[in-house]
Amino acid sequence: MHVLKTDPIHGERRAPRYSFGGVVELTDLESGGTKVAMVRTLSLYGCLVKTDMAVQETARIALRIAHSGIQFSALGRVVNCVENQGLGIEFIEVEAGDKIRLEACLTELAAAPQPPI
Repeated sequence: MHVLKTDPIHGERRAPRYSFGGVVELTDLESGGTKVAMVRTLSLYGCLVKTDMAVQETARIALRIAHSGIQFSALGRVVNCVENQGLGIEFIEVEAGDKIRLEACLTELAAAPQPPI
């Protein structure tokens, strides 16, 4: 299991963030509630999910993300809830095989003509 560091880097992004149109199944690990939503942006360390799912900041969320035939799972922590935008989720645990698939997805996004955001 690969555990990602959660230390912020003084106002700079730790990795590029890309526009993304993948689908995610979210499960709140405390309540057990689930929701299917769209991932708006994706990076190596987290994502922004467009959803109206009501969760607390710091909630632990299991994610299953799918896009263009690539699927990966992660355990995340809600770091912000943005009204009318969704949930900012930081990946806190990603299994080795899922990390490889996440990196493959990011490589594909990096090769696309639009720049990171």
